[in-house]
Amino acid sequence: MLKKRIEWIDIAKAYGIIAVVVGHALASGSSTNIIYWWHMPLFFIIGGFFLKPINSKKISEWKKFFNKRIYKDLRIYFIAGILLILAYSILYSKDWDYVVNHLSRLIVGGRTLNLYTSTFWFVNVYLLSITAVTLLVSAVKSRLLQLGIVSGGLFIATCYDKIEWSTLYHYQGLPWNVDIVLIAAFFTYVGYLFFHTNWKWIEKPLPIIGLTLSSITIIGLYLNHQFNFELSMKSHLIQASGPKVLMLATIPLILSFTVMGLSYLTTQMASGFILSMIGKHTMIIMYLNNALLDLTERAGITNVVSQIVITVLIPLILVTLEKPVRTALNSRQGVYLDDYPA
Repeated sequence: MLKKRIEWIDIAKAYGIIAVVVGHALASGSSTNIIYWWHMPLFFIIGGFFLKPINSKKISEWKKFFNKRIYKDLRIYFIAGILLILAYSILYSKDWDYVVNHLSRLIVGGRTLNLYTSTFWFVNVYLLSITAVTLLVSAVKSRLLQLGIVSGGLFIATCYDKIEWSTLYHYQGLPWNVDIVLIAAFFTYVGYLFFHTNWKWIEKPLPIIGLTLSSITIIGLYLNHQFNFELSMKSHLIQASGPKVLMLATIPLILSFTVMGLSYLTTQMASGFILSMIGKHTMIIMYLNNALLDLTERAGITNVVSQIVITVLIPLILVTLEKPVRTALNSRQGVYLDDYPA
């Protein structure tokens, strides 16, 4: 028996990916800062929803985890990266040295990824984070101790700036942004804890109202210069007028859970099915958004709203067109090809 898909999760992911596109389309400023507070934490929180402890002593269990949770995303990461780097190289007449240099960056990952692949750091950190949290909840049985470990990691992450490990690509940071896992694992674990307890509270009116009012208050205080908080996970940028660890552990969570609550309300609206569709295909939008934003500019489209709409809709059209091909291949080969990661 198939499990019923929880629609508000797809809608929350849709809001998150639209925020990613908006953040990349807009110039830096207060609106961009506010978006950066929650859009990446939201994805890491949702990434923790369906994690579960496994028998860490059985290699077969880890193999199953790898095949189910890692391999598909890793495969698409390299395929999409290679195609986008080649596309950029052709569009901008780059030489083979450039191509080889940027293809090698897919292996190093993290902050070395730029231009059309700049959002690919998320896949690096996401895969590392779900692995780390799965290992944590499998090896440590006490939830209090689990929370203490991820909270300790979050605190450590606020105690230093960027780590310079190599000047090969002229970037500071570790391969695959591995140190960002200290931040991402905290949000991933919160998602795991939320979804493995009484998560239905997010669908109730009072929590939604309370979260929404809290978010409005936080944003209002920020816009009135009552405090400062900047967050860019990829760059390990954490600037705050108050205690960094406290602001990092609260503001992104409040805004992310507000988005989840509002997403549940959206399921009651007629337009919810459109957002639900977007939410089922967030990864292809994540992969293509920088390329599509660049192509819209090259095409002379300067209106930000038009750029955002095109960048969100084209991946959905590609997925829709691709489904008949997959169906034909399935019927001929007798196998089921994987869907795009959601």
